[in-house]
Amino acid sequence: MSTLDSFKARITSSDFQAQGPVTGSVTVATFLGSTSGPVTGTFKVKGGDSAYSISSKILGIGGTIDTIAVGDWAYSRTNGGEWTRAPASGKTLQTLVESGIVLTDVGVETRFGRQLHHLTVADMAGVDLSAFGIPIGSGQENLAVGLSFWAEADGTPAGLSIQASFDQKVLNLPSHETVALDITIDSLSGVTITPPTS
Repeated sequence: MSTLDSFKARITSSDFQAQGPVTGSVTVATFLGSTSGPVTGTFKVKGGDSAYSISSKILGIGGTIDTIAVGDWAYSRTNGGEWTRAPASGKTLQTLVESGIVLTDVGVETRFGRQLHHLTVADMAGVDLSAFGIPIGSGQENLAVGLSFWAEADGTPAGLSIQASFDQKVLNLPSHETVALDITIDSLSGVTITPPTS
């Protein structure tokens, strides 16, 4: 079995689980100039359930978004506030790979300090960033997204990279933002995801 076919089989397995850190950066460009800041966080996936926590700081303003999807329900909060609950969208890492997106193995590259197969997504139409815990707000326009998966030679998932750019207003100023995230898989077992208790 090829690296690509083995990767797909592992990701779409009903008992697939993974967890690890999120790292990256966000850059905001306005007519006043450009500034950037760090993005950090964690992610967990277990079957169709997921939990993401993503923090960023830009222009001196920090924020954290937590999202948890368990079964038929999704929970979210901002900056440690109250959790809100809504029906889960059903858009997960597994459903994304199962949806028929075209993945191409473009060869071996160095990523996360290892030699990994780079699996690119040919057509981003229909790819929903909420599958990765990244909300897209109503004020964001001209969204462009890039997505790559990374795998060991035997198809073992090793992580993914997301690049996104969009226009929106920041502090009431028109801006262009770019976000680059690396989600590293450092464990494929022992994942526990539970709904929030408050």
